[in-house]
Amino acid sequence: MNRSDLSFLETMFQCKVSEIKYRLIIVNQSKTTTLRSDYPNIQVFNESNFGLSRSRNMAISKSDASYAWILDDDVQILPGAIDTIIDSINIYEGADLLFFKIRTPEGFDKRIYLNEEKSITSRSELNHIHSVEMVLHVNFLRKHNLNFDLRFGLGAQFEMGEEFLLAQEIFETSKQIVFIPKVVVLHDEMSTGNDPANNRVIYARGALAAKENLWTAQMKQFKYVFFLWRKGYVKGWRNLYDKYMVFNHGMNDYLTGFEGHRIGHPDL
Repeated sequence: MNRSDLSFLETMFQCKVSEIKYRLIIVNQSKTTTLRSDYPNIQVFNESNFGLSRSRNMAISKSDASYAWILDDDVQILPGAIDTIIDSINIYEGADLLFFKIRTPEGFDKRIYLNEEKSITSRSELNHIHSVEMVLHVNFLRKHNLNFDLRFGLGAQFEMGEEFLLAQEIFETSKQIVFIPKVVVLHDEMSTGNDPANNRVIYARGALAAKENLWTAQMKQFKYVFFLWRKGYVKGWRNLYDKYMVFNHGMNDYLTGFEGHRIGHPDL
């Protein structure tokens, strides 16, 4: 976003831009800057409309590769990571989604991962999946018209959950999903997304609950508020009620398309 040159790639790939031999598609979202590439293997598309899901969908639509690795411009690709991904694609030929591990610069896993390399057989194994872990089978997505949901993700109404939703759709359509327990990128902790009491997180969780199953959404609402109280994230009945209503707004706004609860509320 708002990039005016390709120097950020040197941090990502830990080499000069001229030494990058991989085929890259960059979507630069900006209303003020234009990004250009003089390298035949690096395509740039400038987009004035914002939204993380929008940029990912555009990049996938422009790809002529069999597989696409979704990356953010603030990650650092580890040495040998691309070879690891290519080897995994060759081993699991035909898989529609492969996902790997992220590590923080401090040397910790980004989240709790499965302990072994395996084919995914349940929806719960896709919980908390992150986009930079994901390598997607491009033709499969096109064949089944699967995309990141534009209502979810940074810059959208609900600021998280787009990766989980796409992974769930892939699971329901093919079930050819494989987890590889190898670290491929370093990525800083994202504090907002990791704070379960953050109103943006709760609002998005309400929307996700309504999208997944309207009949169980209210049960998840009670469970989530109880979780916040039990873990000490929120104290006091008034504060608990406020969080309960934020979750409720997320459910209702997803179902109705209403954005009034979000407009004028910077914490949503």
